[in-house]
This record gives sequence, structure tokens and C-alpha cells, in this order.
Amino acid sequence: MGEMKEIIIIKVNASGKITNMNEYAKKNLALSEGIVHLDNVLANNNFENIKALIQNLNNSRRISLRLIFAGINNKNITTICTIDQNINTEEIEISAIKLQTLNILDPLTQLPNSDYFNTYFERNSNSKKALIYLDIDNFKFVNDSFGKKAGDNTLKEIVNRLKSLDYPSYLLGRIMADEFIIILENIKHSNDILEILQLINTKFDETFTINGVTFGLTYSAGIAMYPQDGNNFEEVCSHADIANHKSKEDGKRKYTFYQSDIKYDALEKVYMQNDIREAIQNKEFCLFYQPQVDLKKCQTRGFEALIRWIKSDGRIIAPLKFIPRAEETRLIIPMGTWVLREACCFINRLKRRGYKDVYVAVNVSGVQLAEDNFIEVVKEIVEETKINAKNLHLEITETILMTNMKETTNKIRALQDMGISIALDDFGTGYSSLTYLKQFPINILKIEKNFVDDIGTNKKNLVSSIINIGHELNLKVIAEGVENKIQVNYLESFNCDILQGYLVSKPLPEAEALAFLKNKRPFRI
Repeated sequence: MGEMKEIIIIKVNASGKITNMNEYAKKNLALSEGIVHLDNVLANNNFENIKALIQNLNNSRRISLRLIFAGINNKNITTICTIDQNINTEEIEISAIKLQTLNILDPLTQLPNSDYFNTYFERNSNSKKALIYLDIDNFKFVNDSFGKKAGDNTLKEIVNRLKSLDYPSYLLGRIMADEFIIILENIKHSNDILEILQLINTKFDETFTINGVTFGLTYSAGIAMYPQDGNNFEEVCSHADIANHKSKEDGKRKYTFYQSDIKYDALEKVYMQNDIREAIQNKEFCLFYQPQVDLKKCQTRGFEALIRWIKSDGRIIAPLKFIPRAEETRLIIPMGTWVLREACCFINRLKRRGYKDVYVAVNVSGVQLAEDNFIEVVKEIVEETKINAKNLHLEITETILMTNMKETTNKIRALQDMGISIALDDFGTGYSSLTYLKQFPINILKIEKNFVDDIGTNKKNLVSSIINIGHELNLKVIAEGVENKIQVNYLESFNCDILQGYLVSKPLPEAEALAFLKNKRPFRI
């Protein structure tokens, strides 16, 4: 068959199957001859119109049409459809199969999907490509706030914007949910990629509107190259996705080029995730307890429960290494429930030993608090372990407090109604202002270690200000990370209530925590 630039030439037989096509058709349709009906590659599934034309052709054997084909960047491509001679048009049977059932198009956006790109890469294996993996940041907010239909309409608007980029040639597809890919052919320089990213930025600079509500969206991106970063579509796409996750971890609204060390980091996280599951099953987690001491009376008021992971071979895994991964994978929910139950059991054992006024503080993840049944879980554990709820403190961070403020405030009040005290952890590192602090129903303010470290420097006045703010709001104030006498003396001069840190004691296993309690004055200034 003759070749024409940007013209699809296809030949169909009496059954409506494509029997031959030119190279441009093969490249852009990513289909094989003899297995696909013509109607299955048209973007509007309009073969019925073609059938009517065929029936009116009489002796003509060639027609020229303006059609939109799936996966060709919304271009109108001149199409020459050659009909086999001696066809009895009455015998042409049109398949009712829609495009999406062929697994080449996404049903919502009508963009090519992964199956399409697998074939596309196979048929275009000789050219260098860039694959940009786009992931819309925090898109769950749209669905949660406005509903799925509004979310789908927003995705369509995003697609329309991405289709209208002023860039010579690119191929746009949807992988899943709010994740898209862009393929660039014959890339010679990274500047080509940066150019299209800048164009995408301009599209996201424009706001979106749903039901009169205007809001902004951003995206994160990962970029991988073919054939440098993979031998086929799946490998390249996977590596671009890994790079995209790196962008998310680094704060979102960024792009990252794939590098092999990113993959190793991602694999390590996968292994960590599996290890966490096994650790929960094998009971490799345990709690240590760090004392919190009354500064004036030098007496132990309570403990903060801190999770530790001691593997079967004796290795200790640092919490900073596994807690973030547990939150990402929601394994923090069963882990957090276990921590809460163990801490409450310890409170019960303290009560039986006569320490009825000693409390235990437990850190709560934002993932846990967001669970619909979180209050019921806490109530059930308190009742199950037969403790007085006033001996249980729950610590939350500023970031958690500022997330869905109304719902969080309601849950905090429900916990306080049970008798549980709420501590605001790491105060000063998040979003809350004094105005917000007045609104939230908290009982305890914890000064973050970094601020305590500033005692003895010209930044020490910040610590005294936090103490004064806490007392003005009738809150108890705890200073974390106390490590020397200079800090103690300064905190005492501003009437800080409670100290916690290695100068007082390191986190202790239960037996040593009980021994610490026996010392009537465990700490002396």
C-alpha cells in the first residue's frame, strides 16, 4: 500500500475486519491486521456512518473521511478507507463491541490506557521516548468534598487541559484514577521534557470550579526514559511511577527523574511493609516507657509509651524508619490499636500495684484518628482493660489537629467526655496559631525538643513564651528532650510543669519503669 504522511490508509473485508494498513496507521493505532473491526478503532464508535457510505458507493472503491481515531492526540486525520472489490455490502456485520471492551481506551476519558501503550511500545521500539507519569495531588479531597460525579467531571476538565498543550507532538493516556501519562517521542534533550512540564504548569495555574466553589489543584510527576530506564512499557511506566512517589514524599508539586537508587529505596520500603506485617503477626513489637517528672515535686507523674521493634535476631529497628511506612500503608491502624491496648494493660498493672494516679501517654496517628470507629475502639479498650480513663493521655500533633478541624475537634471532645486528657505534641512545628490554640479543646501542651535545645542560645525566649501561652490557657506544659541542668534551671524559672528527656531517664522496658517508680525522688535538680 502507498504511504502518505499523516494519512491513515486501511483496508477492510466483508466482515468489517481490517486486512491491511499503512505504517502510519500501524504506528498510531497500535493494532494488528485481520483481527480488529473498523468500528473498534474509531473514537466515536461510528462505523454505522461508514456502513451507510459503503452502501451508497456503487462502483467507487475508495473513500476519504475526516475521523478522530483513538489515541492520536485529538487530531482530525485524513483517512482513506479502501473497500475490497466484489463485497456484498449486505453481508457486512458490524460488531457491537465498544472501544473500552477492547481494553485500549479508558471509559471515562476515552484516553488510551495501559493495554494500548503496551502495544504502542512494541510497535515503536526503535525510537527514544520519555514517559511522564502525572499524579494529581490530594485529588481525594475533590471526591470527598463534592462527590464522585463532580470528581469525574474535574478529571475530564484536566484531560481537556492536557490535550490542549501547545507542544508539537505527544501522546496522552490515563493509567488509573487521577494518574495520567504523557509519551514524548524522539527526545534529544531533557529541555524538551522541561518545556512540556512548564506548559502543564500553566494549565494547573488556572483554578477549577465545582458548584460555585473555586479551588486549585497541583500535580506531582515522575519521568523515565526508554530504553535507558526499561525494555518495555511496563518497566518504564513502573520506574516513572517510582520517581513520582519520590516527588510525593519530597513534598508534592514536584517532578523527579528516575534513578536506580530511587528504585532500591522503593524496594526497601516494600520489604519494610512486608516485615511490618510479619512483625505484627510474630509479636516483635514492644513498648518502652519514658518517665515524665513533676519539676517542682521531682516525682514521676506518668510515662510516654514508645513503640520499639526488636526483631527475632535481636536487631532493633528505629521508629523513624518504620512508623512513616506503617502510616503510608495503613498498617498503623492495627499497630496503633495494639499500642493502645498494651498501654492500657500497663495502666491496669500500675493500678494493681497501688499507682492509681500515674498516667500513660500514647501517641495517636492521624490515620488512626481519621477512622470512623476510632472513638469506639478507644472506649472498648478502656472498658476491656478496666482502667480509669483519666490515667490515659492521648498525644496528637498540630498537623493532625489542623486536618478536618471540625471532625477532629468533635472526636477530641468525645475522648475528653470519657475522661481522657489530650496533649498537643511538638507544639510550634506545625500550623496552629494562638487563635487556633484557644479554639481546640486540649489539656496539655508539649514543647518540642528542638525548642528546648535552644535554651542557652539567643532563641531561648521562644520557650518561655510557649510556657506562658500554655499557662494563660490553663494547660499543663511538658518540656521534651531535656538533657542538661541549664535547661532544667531555665524551665524551672518559668514554672514549666513537667520534664521529659534523657536527663530524667531514657525510655525503659516495663520492669525498669516500675523500678523507676519506686524511687520517691527519682530526679534532683
